[in-house]
Amino acid sequence: MVGSSANFTWGFSGDVDKVYWGLKQAGINDIANNGRLVSLDNNDKLLSVTIPAAYIGRVGGSRRGNLSSGHVIFTLSNIKKSDERFYGCLLTPSHPFDFSRFDSVGLAIVEGK
Repeated sequence: MVGSSANFTWGFSGDVDKVYWGLKQAGINDIANNGRLVSLDNNDKLLSVTIPAAYIGRVGGSRRGNLSSGHVIFTLSNIKKSDERFYGCLLTPSHPFDFSRFDSVGLAIVEGK
């Protein structure tokens, strides 16, 4: 609902080096250029990213999940109608011969009366 917050939760297994959450790129399974909202390293440290202006102060990685547990939670606060779109989570492996993994979810916005 407009004005509320939404949590985006992903579970995974395996040896993950970094997790990126952000705006899904149209037509492919990846985060859009300049669309990263949150990045975490394998020590659960938030990495510096340039957040699109419309999302500044409204996104974060929750400490209720972490890479070592195989569970991450990202939060979008103060939701606006313009936030209705697909968001993705990209997992990059620690081992150079493993493949990155990607998953996405669509956020539907309901405007209150």
